Amino acid sequence: MASPCNYRRREFLLDAAASIGAILSSSALASLLASCESDTTKPSTTGQTVQFDVSTEPALVNVGGIIKRTFGNNNGGMPVFIIRTAQASFLVLSSRCTHQGCEVGLPQQAGGRLVCPCHLSEYDPQTGAQTKLPSGSGPTGPLQRFSATFDPQTNILTITF
Repeated sequence: MASPCNYRRREFLLDAAASIGAILSSSALASLLASCESDTTKPSTTGQTVQFDVSTEPALVNVGGIIKRTFGNNNGGMPVFIIRTAQASFLVLSSRCTHQGCEVGLPQQAGGRLVCPCHLSEYDPQTGAQTKLPSGSGPTGPLQRFSATFDPQTNILTITF
């Protein structure tokens, strides 16, 4: 049988080890939770305009066509979606997810949703509205929309960032 002195020492060592473990676990948990917080801001609008000839993209010939294109440092250097919503109308959306800024992918099939690979948020390609919340998070809002005007005479889409 252990003496009272040894029992106290053993109890102290177990309590100390448990306390150290709790401290280390809580700091690791805090880091993990902080990495899942929404820490992105949408890129600032610059007012810069870009002209894009839509006739150079076969995917944009028909209504519902969609492409992903980067225009220099506009949109924080991330691509935008260019979506033909009508014969003479286009929608331009940021591909930056509103949750943590990951790059949202193109739909897997025609008419499909825009899906963020990081936390599986989904967005409507006709409006940019969030249709499925990111895993373990609340609503974060629609994809950023950029002003776009189309000249059907020249097939030039002017995008304002």
